[in-house]
Order: sequence, then structure tokens, then C-alpha cells
Amino acid sequence: MPNMWSGASSFLAYVAASPKYADLGPGLIYAIVLSNTTAADVTSGTVGIEAADARADDACTPDTWGPLPFIPPCDAPAGTNLGNAVIALSPQQPIRAHSQCSFSLPCPKQFMRLTGVPASLDAIIVVGRLRRTNWDVGTVSGDIESIKCNENAAA
Repeated sequence: MPNMWSGASSFLAYVAASPKYADLGPGLIYAIVLSNTTAADVTSGTVGIEAADARADDACTPDTWGPLPFIPPCDAPAGTNLGNAVIALSPQQPIRAHSQCSFSLPCPKQFMRLTGVPASLDAIIVVGRLRRTNWDVGTVSGDIESIKCNENAAA
């Protein structure tokens, strides 16, 4: 039996292969989704993850983009640097044909985009647990600047 519950108005989805990007501000959770709609596994490629804070003069516009560093776990030795976050595809860790995989990393900035996405994959960032309620009737709660950014992106 098909799922009869609607998810409309409960998440935002952004095409996020650079130069396009996602604004994570309107939500409390996010996921990077790499979707393979082809008949072949994607077995190679390195997808970079870039992040940016908002510009000081415009909360809806990303400032300077840079690689998102991978944050070491709390029990890592002091000074541990794990480098920049990437999604590495290989024959041992492919994105299978007609499937998708999701990823997330701690401590992202407000804006995120993906670089080096193989042409056979769709790169989407989904933002959930939105900081608003009853959007259709105009009752708003949460971060007004993020909501304004989302309105601008939809235009």
C-alpha cells in the first residue's frame, strides 16, 4: 500500500552541485543525497563539500566558499586534523544503479554546495525540521532571516 501521508511543507530540497547551493538555515537537520538514476553503478569520483557563512551585509547570500573540514570525534587526540570532508566513491563503495545514498557532517555553515559531482549523479541537499509552522496561513516562528532567504530562493 502506498504511503498516504504528505510531506509537503515539511522539508526543503536544493539541487546543490556547484555553482548551485543549499541554505541550511531554515531547518534543524539536513542530508546530502547523491542519487543515481542510471543503470550502472558509479564507482569512481570524489565529491567535495564546500560551506560558507552568510555575508555580513546580506544574510541571504553566501560569503566566501571553502572546503568543509571534517571534525574529529571528541575522543581524538588534541590537534587531530582529519582534513577536508569528501565523499569518495570506489568499486568497494559505489552509488549503486537506481539508488541513492545520504550523508551528513557535523558543524556545517549556513550554506553548503558540492563540487566534483560525477555527471551521472544528481546532488541534492534536503533540509528538514523547518523552523516554521503553518506557512500557508502566515504564522511564522523561528529565524526570520532564514525564512526570508528561502522566500527569495523560491522566486
